Amino acid sequence: MAREVSRVIGALEGVPTKAFVVLSGADGSGKTTAARLLASLLSLRGPTCTHWLRGSHLLASLLARFLSRFSAFRGGCNPYYGVCIPRRLRGVWVLVEFWSFVPHLLARSLLRRLCHFLVCDRGSLDFLVWLVSTLNFPSLLRGVCGGFLLRLARREGPVYLYADLHALAGRADVPPLFLARELAAYKVLAGYVARCSIDTGVNGPLDVARGVLECLSRSR
Repeated sequence: MAREVSRVIGALEGVPTKAFVVLSGADGSGKTTAARLLASLLSLRGPTCTHWLRGSHLLASLLARFLSRFSAFRGGCNPYYGVCIPRRLRGVWVLVEFWSFVPHLLARSLLRRLCHFLVCDRGSLDFLVWLVSTLNFPSLLRGVCGGFLLRLARREGPVYLYADLHALAGRADVPPLFLARELAAYKVLAGYVARCSIDTGVNGPLDVARGVLECLSRSR
C-alpha cells in the first residue's frame, strides 16, 4: 500500500498547474470512486472542483418521470425511468435531452474559470452513449446533434474507464442487456475521443487514480 501511495503522489507532481479531466464509462466502471479520489488528491495542488452528471437532466428527467405513468411509454429502454420513447418521437426527445444538458455545459465552463482543477464524473461522450442506448438510436451519430456531441466529446478528451460485462453487472444496478448496449457504444466511440483508457476490472482505485494523473501529465 505504501508503494502504491508513493507512486500516486509521484504522478500527482507531474500534473500541470491547471487541469480539466472528464471520467467516462459505462455504469459500474468506477467513475464516481475515481472522481472522489482524484478530487482529494488534486486538492493538495490547488483549488479543486467536481461536477457530477447523470443520465437525463432537468426537464428531460421530469418529463421521463411523467411519461412513465402512461402505458404507451412504459418499457425497459431506459431502466432508470422505466420508459421507452416511441420511434416517431425520438428526434423530439433528443432535443429535449440536449437542451436539458446545456446548463451542465455552462456550469462546467464557469467552474473551469474558478478552479485550478476540475474533475467531472461523465461528460459529452457519456451523454451521447446515453442517447444512443436508451433510444436504441445509433443513427443519431450521423445527425447534426450527434456530430456536435461527438466533436464536443473529442474536445473534452475524456479518460475512458472500462471493465468487462461480468464485472460491470456485479457493480451496477441495471439490467445486463442495457449494460451490454452501453458497453458496445462506448467501445466504438471511446476509440475516437478518449485520451486514455484504463481497465478498472484489473486495477484498484489507487492504480486508476495514478493512471488518470499520468494521462493528465502526458497531455500537458
